[in-house]
Amino acid sequence: MAIVTEVKQYIVNKFATDIAPDELPSDIDLLSTGILTSVTTVQLLGWCARTYRIPINSISINPEDLKTPEGIAGFIESNRTDAIA
Repeated sequence: MAIVTEVKQYIVNKFATDIAPDELPSDIDLLSTGILTSVTTVQLLGWCARTYRIPINSISINPEDLKTPEGIAGFIESNRTDAIA
């Protein structure tokens, strides 16, 4: 499964339960729409850390990277340590 699809699945399961993952555009601004807040963004980062072994406490995090499902997927791909060879 593509990372952006996994991200969208997580977002709709946790924060936007009234829509289906395929209804969530990959370029939607999750912050301006209210789907993500400061608290839910922290929860999302925790999921990223657990799922993809991202060392969030030791990397620089640009909030702009976390605004859209595409941006979150890019953040994961750039920082994951669960190495898929």
